[in-house]
Amino acid sequence: MAVADTKKVQTMLNIVGQQAQIIRDAVQTMKDIRTTFNTVNPDTTGTPLEGNAAIVSNAIDDLDTEISGAVWTQMIAAIVDSHRNEAL
Repeated sequence: MAVADTKKVQTMLNIVGQQAQIIRDAVQTMKDIRTTFNTVNPDTTGTPLEGNAAIVSNAIDDLDTEISGAVWTQMIAAIVDSHRNEAL
């Protein structure tokens, strides 16, 4: 029996939405640790952060801006927990 397109679409929405939520959670973790890092203000000499702390901070902001966008919010909102995600 053929799988309905609506089920295929919901599988796509669920998987993309779930992964977007994982990314949002990860970005929040990065923002939280950045705040703590900036408060402690450790010496980064001789580490990969030496000369790169601002670049990393800006990248975190860029990730946050992207994953907070309307399309990702819509994908997350479209998740149907009861859907089995097996149509694709």
